[in-house]
This record gives sequence, C-alpha cells and structure tokens, in this order.
Amino acid sequence: MPVQNIRRIVRLAANPGAGETMRKALIALRAETMKEAGCVEFEFLQSLINADAFVLIEDFQSAEALEVHMRAPYTLRFFELKLMASGQPIDKLWMS
Repeated sequence: MPVQNIRRIVRLAANPGAGETMRKALIALRAETMKEAGCVEFEFLQSLINADAFVLIEDFQSAEALEVHMRAPYTLRFFELKLMASGQPIDKLWMS
C-alpha cells in the first residue's frame, strides 16, 4: 500500500506587530526545512493587508518525516521565539 503524503495548510497569526520578525524566522525555517529528505514542500504567504497574518503550506512524504521535522533543532528554535499568537489548520472540506 503506497504511503500518502502529509499535506497541511495552516493559518498563522503572529503576535501583534511581530509580522516582520516572523517573516524572517519563517524564511530561515524554510531554508532548513527544504533540506530535509522527507520534505516535499514548505512555503508560506504573508498577507498584503495584515502583516501579522500568514498561510503555511507544508507537505511531507510521511507522518514520520513530519515528526522528524517537528523535532529538528531549527523547528524547535522557531517555536522558542514565541512569535505566533495562533496556528489554525484549514479544514480540507473548506478547500473542496
């Protein structure tokens, strides 16, 4: 049975006024994440009308690859910055 990729689209909200800092942190996180063997895609978009609003699109080859990413030192450093006010996955039904 083929393994299905783990693809998530997540709305991220930076703490008020932290959008520029979060953008820079996401750029650094993306650079490291794209080197992961199990990473298929890791992209983010920043809102043009609200600098504190982002959408993250991440796609990993497997649940195990996503777990490796979540435990990676650069991922842990991103979360240690405490820039995010919230992260809300977009329901797949919404995208249909």
